[in-house]
Amino acid sequence: MNRTFNHRVMVLEWCAILLFIMGTLYGFWHRNNVALVVLGTLFLILTTIALDRALHTSYVVTDGKLIIKQGRMAKTKCIGITEIAEIRELPLAFRLGSYVLIELKSGKILSLQPDNSKAFIATIQKLL
Repeated sequence: MNRTFNHRVMVLEWCAILLFIMGTLYGFWHRNNVALVVLGTLFLILTTIALDRALHTSYVVTDGKLIIKQGRMAKTKCIGITEIAEIRELPLAFRLGSYVLIELKSGKILSLQPDNSKAFIATIQKLL
């Protein structure tokens, strides 16, 4: 059984992407200053990475694994379902949204934002 959950893009992510775009435009608008052109290039790279992560992140739950794909440029993480100690949904600051916190038996903590967090938690708890 493969079940794929898409990433929920929050307002703060869109605001960050918008600020990166504005930094890119500002840097390229002032072409006389080399430092601003370099800064604009850096903001262009950051914009590309942020858009890739926002639009192409997905969480795939297979029979015994949770596969986290954080965009096309990032490395895919693969976690065994048996390694999960606890999974719960927590609110973001000022109750603007929520995220799923996964605690592993090794002590590591993962923070995910699937579109349908209730179904995501239920699917993983079913496999535990």
